[in-house]
Amino acid sequence: MNENNLQNLVNRSFKDPIAAILLKNSNFTTVQYECLIINYIIDNYSDKEITYNKKALYRSKKVSRGSFSRTLSQAKRNIISSIYTILLLTYIGIFDTVPFDEYKNLAEKLSEYLDLIQSSDTTQARHFLRRIEKELIEGIRILAETRSLKNV
Repeated sequence: MNENNLQNLVNRSFKDPIAAILLKNSNFTTVQYECLIINYIIDNYSDKEITYNKKALYRSKKVSRGSFSRTLSQAKRNIISSIYTILLLTYIGIFDTVPFDEYKNLAEKLSEYLDLIQSSDTTQARHFLRRIEKELIEGIRILAETRSLKNV
């Protein structure tokens, strides 16, 4: 994959309305998300070993290798912290398996949505995607409300 395609993938992730809602309600800053996406895309779609110096060049704002590395580390710590938070809430009984079923269903719908985006290009498919997008946005909004944590 060439550098232009890599940059397009990074840019596209910021134009995705579903990703925007999820990012807004996540533990990531926009900069942490950007570093995480750049690192993920390059590590998974490039056949070359790319250094942090080069990865930093894909950021929307010019930063040093050290700044990129620190921000990426912060994003990774947020991921680990989120996992521990969910496990803790499950362990003490605030979460049980029921809410996770709803999140799992939503995650599966998000995966199907991504598959459809990548495989469709007709006008009819775009209308269908917009309908699914609205359903996903509503589902995310409902699960992100504090009322979804009834027992807390």
